[in-house]
Amino acid sequence: MAFPNMRAELERSAISYQQCADLLGTDLDSFNLKLDEQAPMTVVEAKRIRDAFCQDCTLDYLLESDSPAISTI
Repeated sequence: MAFPNMRAELERSAISYQQCADLLGTDLDSFNLKLDEQAPMTVVEAKRIRDAFCQDCTLDYLLESDSPAISTI
């Protein structure tokens, strides 16, 4: 599960993934791909989610990933 902190904070705040998709102007499937790190989530998108739903959280915290790091070498 990618971005576990973002998922947990949205759940704690009773925010649906559909609400996040609507905020970003995308569909639910596309938002789920972003949460699963199968599609990129931009910093602007992450800030919009934080500012709308998770004001007390840092971007570093929300975007912490549990996916294995990919070497760029």
